[in-house]
Amino acid sequence: IGTVTTSWGSVINAAEDDSDGTVTVTTVGAEDGQTVTVALNGTDYTGDVSGGSVAITIPAASLQALAEGTSYSLTANVSDAAGNAAVQNDATSFAVDVTAPTIEIVSTSWGSVINAAEVDNDGTVTITTNGAEDGQAVTVTLNSQNYTGTVSSGSATITIPAEAGLNVL
Repeated sequence: IGTVTTSWGSVINAAEDDSDGTVTVTTVGAEDGQTVTVALNGTDYTGDVSGGSVAITIPAASLQALAEGTSYSLTANVSDAAGNAAVQNDATSFAVDVTAPTIEIVSTSWGSVINAAEVDNDGTVTITTNGAEDGQAVTVTLNSQNYTGTVSSGSATITIPAEAGLNVL
């Protein structure tokens, strides 16, 4: 077995598990027509080698049966026409993250009303998230302008510069 790759990469998300996935396996020394077996979550999926590779379909229903927050490994096997087994490849793994994050709380440094003193200073918008990993971007739109922050420990604080037009709120 050469390489094993998946159509969904290192993490399968909600959009990707709605369609059949593909596991592509390259082989070295396996003749055309030899069967490659890919094992995932206790089920074997097979395809026949053609030109040194095979694309094996994993049905959407099988992908949807994978547990949220769990990591899985794929195991690929093939033998040549003489019955010599290749070294099994179990180096391909991926995680399942099909739950979209949510925004729990949005708060501003100026509260529900901005006053004259606040309008002349930078303001902040703090967003509390649920399910957004550290490093994910959060965008706030104010007066048709986007401001972006990064999630850290479940929240992001975004600075809105005074010159951004807080005085038009």
